[in-house]
Amino acid sequence: MAIDPAAMAAMLRELVDVLLPGDGRFPAASDAGTHGVVADRLVAQSGEAALDDLAQTIGACGGPLGPLDASERQNVVRRFEADYPEQFEALRMIAYLAYYESPAAVRAVRSLGHVYNDAPQPAGYAMAPFDESDPHQAPAHRRGHYVRTEDVTRLDLTPLPAHPLAPETITQDDAVATGRGAIARGAGSKPAGRPGAGPADDGT
Repeated sequence: MAIDPAAMAAMLRELVDVLLPGDGRFPAASDAGTHGVVADRLVAQSGEAALDDLAQTIGACGGPLGPLDASERQNVVRRFEADYPEQFEALRMIAYLAYYESPAAVRAVRSLGHVYNDAPQPAGYAMAPFDESDPHQAPAHRRGHYVRTEDVTRLDLTPLPAHPLAPETITQDDAVATGRGAIARGAGSKPAGRPGAGPADDGT
């Protein structure tokens, strides 16, 4: 049975506020508009039936949340997490991402003195360059290796064909395989990749 629009909005608003109630610095999730974003992403991810499924799950766990006090609402959400772990985890991830990308939450995080963006890109974050003398940055397992920037050398591109996108004319008998195909060593009698074929017809 489809939940009516007002009940759906109330359910989402009350649910996200249990997950992200806020405090003196951070707003409650519904005050940041998280419930609307959660609804949009649930529908985009699983279709409109996802909202009805969520309402049914909340009901099965002791809801709706509206008539309950704060402690009772938390108990319903704890049961939701225990009895429907996959559905709960998907909802929680959507709610957290929606909340911490909201302008209000971004501003609250920044007020703590952190450099914080609502998404890693395009602004990104400033990072100190790699310091090979810092033991905390060196791999403890000592596997693998890296090449320092000043030790990087140019690849020898002379074996590559002058026109790598030109039609294939290299023959199988007189060619060597490379990562970009065959490199001719001379004239041959069989087109590359076609065992048993005769010389290509040049139209003459």
